[in-house]
Amino acid sequence: MSANSEEARKLAAMGQWATRVLLAIGAVLVVLEFIVHRHGEIALEDLPLFPAVYAFFVCIFIVVGGIWLRKIAMRPEDYYDDE
Repeated sequence: MSANSEEARKLAAMGQWATRVLLAIGAVLVVLEFIVHRHGEIALEDLPLFPAVYAFFVCIFIVVGGIWLRKIAMRPEDYYDDE
């Protein structure tokens, strides 16, 4: 067995372990969402899973906004080349 395949096997095992831990934490947080009452400033914040849904849409907005900004502000590939 080569060192690369052994390292790849260890990394895959660590990735599976980390995935399971993150899924378990997520599951616990979803269950707690329905048990623990959050005290929001407005009524919308008291909806179940509101922070997760809000953060998801904000993340999408940031990515799409970055794509638009890149199209607006990006310089040509040869901008700094001496002519």
